[in-house]
Amino acid sequence: MSFDIFFQTSRLSDQTEEAVNPFTGEVMQKPVGESLSPADRDALRELLTSHGATLPLDSNCYQFNFSDGSGFELFMDHLDSDADVSGGMAALRGLSTEILNVLYALAEAGNMVMLPAMEETRPLVTSREVADRVASRWPDVLVLTSAEDLGAFLQQGFAGWKAYRDRVTGED
Repeated sequence: MSFDIFFQTSRLSDQTEEAVNPFTGEVMQKPVGESLSPADRDALRELLTSHGATLPLDSNCYQFNFSDGSGFELFMDHLDSDADVSGGMAALRGLSTEILNVLYALAEAGNMVMLPAMEETRPLVTSREVADRVASRWPDVLVLTSAEDLGAFLQQGFAGWKAYRDRVTGED
């Protein structure tokens, strides 16, 4: 069980194609042509390498382990190839300064929007340029200026998730 933050490219497209919603079976319009740029992809690869992220058996899961004992997994398909990458997901079980620094750096390096899975959330970005680029899809986007801002925003949602996790697992 994890507290999840979804990452989505800020390079949005107006192109769509019909797709079937796997949950409802309804036909819907799905955006296409939304992918990290080659520069975004290179910046993310460099960031992963500089932070010692490792790829275990599952080739789309990068493992981060920090000296303070914290860590998280980043699921991002095809980052090591030239295939389209529209985003990914970070699976957290704790919040630490090192985790927040890397999450913020991931969004910044990849020009991505962060979408935390929590109540009363908003799309989060690291620059006004990215906010302007995604405002048509997410008009309530919030620009964060630091990893500390990210931590302050996530704190309440993370606390709620942790209480839920402890109830479900019987660790109250």
